[in-house]
Amino acid sequence: MPESRPRRLTLLYQLYLVSQASRAVVKRSLAGTGMTGEEYALYSYLYANGARTLSQGARDLGMPLTTLATLLQGPVERADVARGPHPHDRRARLLSLTDAGRERLEAAMPAFTAGYRAILAELEANGADSEALFAALEELRTAIAAAAARLAGEEGATGAG
Repeated sequence: MPESRPRRLTLLYQLYLVSQASRAVVKRSLAGTGMTGEEYALYSYLYANGARTLSQGARDLGMPLTTLATLLQGPVERADVARGPHPHDRRARLLSLTDAGRERLEAAMPAFTAGYRAILAELEANGADSEALFAALEELRTAIAAAAARLAGEEGATGAG
């Protein structure tokens, strides 16, 4: 039987496929750097945005607090990420990259950048507009977040969960 492409399913299924492909590129790009894709994303987030609370990080990274707390265990133990006092909220702690964390990220940046540039080159070769893709992805992320919030509200209203 000849091979054929699988049927195109839902938009969420297509996002799953994109997620799997992007994970593979990130994993290959970061091979040998000692960083996982999740760590690279976390370190990059803190590098670009400065100190953030756990709640801010979870919201911005689109993950539950518990998932981010688990992800932070290794970087905090390695002293790549520090937990410091919040200047206005005694209950909150600020997460920030330490000098060691910044150095670790900067050492991995060339490998990640090579993988990212390979993706951009493929897009350019196919005539894609990267800025239009950024805008479409932001629109899609916003719609998915709104749908998730609406579904969570409906679950709460019906007592399901």
